[in-house]
Amino acid sequence: MKPFRRRWLRPLSIRARITAGSLIVATVLFSIAAFFFRLEVESILTETNETMLQNDAEPWISQLAAAPTDAIEAASEGQLLAIVDPGGTVRKTSLPRSLDRQLEALADLGPDPQTVDTPAAAYLVSATTVNTDGGDWVVVAARSQQSSGLLLDELTGVLTLGTLVLTIGFGWASWLLTGAALRPVTRLREEAESLSATGSSAQLRVPAGHDEVSRLARTLNVFIERLRRGVDREKQIVSDASHELRTPLAVLRAQLELAHLDSGDAPALERDIRDAAVTAERLSRLATNLLELSKLESEQVPPETDWAELVGEITASVDRARVMRAGQELEVVYRIDGDDDTGRYGISGTNLGQLLDNLISNAATAMGGHGSITVTLGREGDGVLLTVVDTGPGLPEDFIELAFDRFSRPDNARSSSAGGSGLGLAIVHAIVERANGTIVLRNTGGGLAVTIRLPRHTR
Repeated sequence: MKPFRRRWLRPLSIRARITAGSLIVATVLFSIAAFFFRLEVESILTETNETMLQNDAEPWISQLAAAPTDAIEAASEGQLLAIVDPGGTVRKTSLPRSLDRQLEALADLGPDPQTVDTPAAAYLVSATTVNTDGGDWVVVAARSQQSSGLLLDELTGVLTLGTLVLTIGFGWASWLLTGAALRPVTRLREEAESLSATGSSAQLRVPAGHDEVSRLARTLNVFIERLRRGVDREKQIVSDASHELRTPLAVLRAQLELAHLDSGDAPALERDIRDAAVTAERLSRLATNLLELSKLESEQVPPETDWAELVGEITASVDRARVMRAGQELEVVYRIDGDDDTGRYGISGTNLGQLLDNLISNAATAMGGHGSITVTLGREGDGVLLTVVDTGPGLPEDFIELAFDRFSRPDNARSSSAGGSGLGLAIVHAIVERANGTIVLRNTGGGLAVTIRLPRHTR
């Protein structure tokens, strides 16, 4: 039954489904209300007829109880009564013939009103026994229920018609109100289609108020903005890649052509192949860095890392730097200040190692293998403070604000002459930003200091 209902509702619009549901609910509720209203009216009419029946018989019951030998007065017009003396003789009667024929049986009904059906009509009848010294008298009272039945029939018709009218009106009102409620959603859809068709970068207009539709518009705007940032980021990566790869590819092609020309000169051919390998390695590093940067900027939530993992990764990064720079007059040291047994930080160990490798490599390259690099980890407020300080030449002040842009290089010792791709600091910035942290570059007068702050999460 449920699959059939779903198939039946699936082609309908939300407006139609809400209206159909409202009609069903209204039909059920109005029908139940009409049914119980009719029962209540019927109960009231029955109680009224029973009361009037007792009132009709009461004067004769009182008279017989007080003076059974007195003359019995005739019933008033409209009163249906029969009085039977102790000998079974009918002393007075105004009952219709259909009841007169059943008078003997009616006398045995008792004082509680009961319905008696006849070919002509239905009657409410009671038979009250009056005990006197001369014997038991019986007062039979009756009231026709024809008027009550007609009233109930007419009421049933009115209630049926009223239920139908109210249901239709309720359905129409639901249709109008649902249309009015969905109109802002329709406008949002039409505006989104228009923006999609024109390729506009504008956002959806947020309706006034703080209802569900305005919240939907804000959520959609956030979603659209995220998609646009992703598209812009991909476009930027493609643009940067095409720009940066053009030169090394051209160089590699020229080197291979030279190798072809020098095929008869073994020393020259070896030199050309060696130069081509260096260029190919640079292309490989560039492609790897571009892919890593794209992955970092994909806004995936990184895993959390505890204090011990941070310390372990710093130790491993410093050890790697020492091994790679062995034989150079370069000192790489680290210092750990404090401890944190319960905190966690939104950066993976792999990303932290990548971040430190880039910063230490940049510093070592800038210093030409001479000087010192100090990595410090410590607590600061409700977070962690990581610094990398070197004794190199620093950065031009006007370049610091551009240092995190892709392929940006200063025109000094930290330039691309050493083989840098200009993506190292961009990757570092993406890692820190992904961890909801901050990074600051600052010249110390005797080198460059990189300060990174990461927020702390409680277990």
